[in-house]
Amino acid sequence: MQTAFGASMLQGMPGMLPAPGMKAQRTPKAPPPTTPQSTLYVRNLHEALSLKKVKLALTALFSKYGDVVDIKLKRNIHHRGQAFVSFKDIETASRAKAEIHGFPLFGKPMDIQYAREPAYAISELQGTIDEHRANRKRIMDERKLQEATNVAKKKKVVVAEEVLPPNSILFVQNLPTDITEPVLAALFRQFPGFKEVRLVPNRSDISFVEYENEMQSAIAKQALHGFRISADNEIKVTFAKR
Repeated sequence: MQTAFGASMLQGMPGMLPAPGMKAQRTPKAPPPTTPQSTLYVRNLHEALSLKKVKLALTALFSKYGDVVDIKLKRNIHHRGQAFVSFKDIETASRAKAEIHGFPLFGKPMDIQYAREPAYAISELQGTIDEHRANRKRIMDERKLQEATNVAKKKKVVVAEEVLPPNSILFVQNLPTDITEPVLAALFRQFPGFKEVRLVPNRSDISFVEYENEMQSAIAKQALHGFRISADNEIKVTFAKR
């Protein structure tokens, strides 16, 4: 039921599911670094093309600005469309970043930022391999610690929400910021007992949905919790606090 609804009613609407054949650009988890580096991070590359074809195109494009030391493309299926391009010096990398950012390679505008650290090839060229390895280990250790902390916090929140008593009113979170009441009502109206949707002023990412009784709201909650309402938004549905 959910798949049919998403395809027929949410596709193509602003902030909803992308039209067939389109894929939303991933949003970085952290703001891009501002410290200039000789290595550039390139994203929003064409994911359907072979890595060899993309690498040849990147080499031809970036080599116009100077000697390209290395180009690494992400092979993992979850990270395709990303690459790291390294130059010998920061000045060349900065010039390439300024002039190529937004260039439509294979029809997709590239997003180019400085990498968070120089590539391995640059450290090898500069004779700083040991420092590079130590820095990578520190970053990975910090990332693992942060991930473990986030998992622990998420578990606490889930446990707290699971013990909320049933309510005829549902609390919906992680909505697209441009969601409208008619679109959201269309999603929840497919379940019996639907009464109304109430968006929260100045908080377009959350909403309350009311049903006639707790049994009907529980059915909707179970069916729609985790529903992917857009390419970047998986909604969270819980009972509202009394």
